[in-house]
Amino acid sequence: MFYNLGEGYYSRELKERQFSEAQSLIKRGRYADAIALLRRAVVDCYTSAEYYLAYCHSHGYGVERNLEAALRWYGISCGRYSDWAKKDYEAVVAQLGERRRQLPEHEVFADSEFGEIRVHLSTRTDYAQVSFAAGHTYVNQHVSEPYDMAVAHICRALVNADWRRQGYDYGRIDENFEINFPLFKLRIERGQREGYSYKKNGEIYTIIAPYDVNFDNPCVREYIIKYGVGLLKRAAEEYLPQRVAVLSAQTGLYYSRCRVVAKSWGYYHYKSGVVSLSYFLMKCTAEFVDAVIIHELVHSLCKRHDKHFYDTLLQYGGERVVEVDKNSIGANNRVELL
Repeated sequence: MFYNLGEGYYSRELKERQFSEAQSLIKRGRYADAIALLRRAVVDCYTSAEYYLAYCHSHGYGVERNLEAALRWYGISCGRYSDWAKKDYEAVVAQLGERRRQLPEHEVFADSEFGEIRVHLSTRTDYAQVSFAAGHTYVNQHVSEPYDMAVAHICRALVNADWRRQGYDYGRIDENFEINFPLFKLRIERGQREGYSYKKNGEIYTIIAPYDVNFDNPCVREYIIKYGVGLLKRAAEEYLPQRVAVLSAQTGLYYSRCRVVAKSWGYYHYKSGVVSLSYFLMKCTAEFVDAVIIHELVHSLCKRHDKHFYDTLLQYGGERVVEVDKNSIGANNRVELL
């Protein structure tokens, strides 16, 4: 797939190859196939592809004739590309006339690869925002950009999502997909309804996908990962505060409340007594989680990591907790889910 590079950027070599293939398809009259490649080639402003997209929209080649979309594509490419792009831009402006003032702010269109895309044009957005939802993908972009630019923004968002996950390979996401962490396990099954839901059986959370879900759609896969992260947080919010309460009662160490966050393993807020714990702890062993909790509770007595702190940690947690704490057992397996 063109968007899945495993890198944090969209390579120029790939865009040039896509544009070259698109030109070949245009010569053979396969405009619809060419449009799909051109849309992906415009990521990070490949100006030749922008001009060809404008030309196709203004003449109805491969897409329904749309002068508004053509105007925006010409507007993006002219001044960066050539004088004849400016000339075409002025020609479209003359054809539109007063219609330019009535351009819609919202548009919904279907893409053969990404499914339904909902676009909102805004004058307040300097950069595009992409969110993956159940059944569609939402893009909020600047009013100067064409609706089709949403496809390029989705490509970039998917590439950046791969980069954020540091190349972690989930394998194929379908009914056979599963993740097995010590305190959290995730499954997927196809349900009988249209929307997404989940069920829980012990430590196993199961995402119930719609009966007609297309697992080959990259936006669907990204939404499922996002849904899985939400279930990981939910599991952490159920388990971690309960363990803090139990260990606080056993040791007599004070805390006011437990907060589940996405940052480092744990943090004790000395003034408020709040214990902050990462939901990524659900991927570690129960022993490691308890060691982190006792470590943070000991901070209610000792603020700094000095000899007094570790003597106190030994007193309340025992030798094994001190060993786990110093060696950070389980921390090396911290593979981000998102």
